[in-house]
Amino acid sequence: MPKDAEQPSPPLAALVVHDLKNALGGLEAQLLALAERLGDPQAVQLHSDCRALRERFVQYLLVYGGEQGLRAHPSDEDPAELLDSLALALASRHPAVRVQVLSPQEAPPFAFFDVRLVRLALEAALHNAARFARSWIGLQAFRRGRLLVFRIDDDGPGPGAADPDARHATGLGTALCQAVARAHGDDGAIVTLVPRPGGGARFELILPA
Repeated sequence: MPKDAEQPSPPLAALVVHDLKNALGGLEAQLLALAERLGDPQAVQLHSDCRALRERFVQYLLVYGGEQGLRAHPSDEDPAELLDSLALALASRHPAVRVQVLSPQEAPPFAFFDVRLVRLALEAALHNAARFARSWIGLQAFRRGRLLVFRIDDDGPGPGAADPDARHATGLGTALCQAVARAHGDDGAIVTLVPRPGGGARFELILPA
């Protein structure tokens, strides 16, 4: 057997994952219809789980599906509008967690970033925060000198907690956030995750602005 035939090349592997993502999209639509028809909480949760899994596939395709990596296409965006949209979506998925946009007056009225990529990165970080938050998640956007900071706080056990299930900043979600930061340039773009003052975790996506 030729060496090239022993295993799929990366582009072929990405195509396979893309097909799986489309199949999950079809399953997600069926589960949504079932949840709406039955009104059963378990069906609603199954739909939410399927949607989260499909989103993870989208992240895989973005991070690993191309040889050139992510490329940002910045445009003039409203950070506060993005946070409001993310908070509303998160609250609908996790009604037991209070989701709060902090200090909205500090968010700049506009900033230059790729809203599609930044949304994906923040959704990945929020997915992680929602896994560990006890009752509260806070979102914030503000300027730090010439940088734009998107911050997510939670009241969970925080990074480095003794509980192995409480690990933050691992896996595909972190890889996606780092790739999104790099795609916006090298002038201060970075992802950080530290203990939050008072307990919990503090995630920041920092971009040149």
